[in-house]
Amino acid sequence: MKKRIGITCSEEYKNGNYIHFVNQYYIDVIKSGGGVPILLPIVPIDDIETQLQMIDGLIIIGGCDVNPLLYRQNPLPLLGETDYPRDCYEIALIQKASEKKMPMLGICRGIQVINVAFGGTLFQDLSYAPQNVFLHAQKERKEYGSHLIHIKDYSFLYDIFQEEAIVNSYHHQAIDQLGEGLQVVAYSDDQIIEAIEHEFLPVWGVQFHPESMTLVNPKMQDIFNQFIEKC
Repeated sequence: MKKRIGITCSEEYKNGNYIHFVNQYYIDVIKSGGGVPILLPIVPIDDIETQLQMIDGLIIIGGCDVNPLLYRQNPLPLLGETDYPRDCYEIALIQKASEKKMPMLGICRGIQVINVAFGGTLFQDLSYAPQNVFLHAQKERKEYGSHLIHIKDYSFLYDIFQEEAIVNSYHHQAIDQLGEGLQVVAYSDDQIIEAIEHEFLPVWGVQFHPESMTLVNPKMQDIFNQFIEKC
């Protein structure tokens, strides 16, 4: 049977209603990797177990900022829009999936919320990082990369890209303090964390958006192919 891959949804208030949605890119890369995409809307915490019974792996997608109250900080002036119900749902989803040792992959916001779920913190804006950082909200088309990342040789990305890769970049937050059990496996020239994996759980995350780069760089599809094989 094909692997069933759960994909979390973004949420938007439109015409008096909240809608749940995902970018078509996420669906396409799962199908191309031989999986079946299953969309996961926000549900009550008690219903997460039922959702997890329906899937073999989990992808946490991009979206808005994570509410800093969830990593014990007050909001700073450059914090963007947040969605507290989505944060609480995704953190509970990640924690329950981790208890089951279910493979999961975080993308952009996804890597950040995984880090928070494991007890880590974020820079609410990259300007709050102690070092000087370059532009991480690129002006280039999303299919094309805008900066280099350096990859550690024991990581899930190394088999695909070796030591370096050019990635796209659409974020203004990033990981500050790592969550428990997580380790850095890729970073940019300005020392921003670009990929993580867990020391022993099947948990991975990337700060960039590989799903939107696959037509220009087919190696980006291999991230999803490799993930689905592990589910």
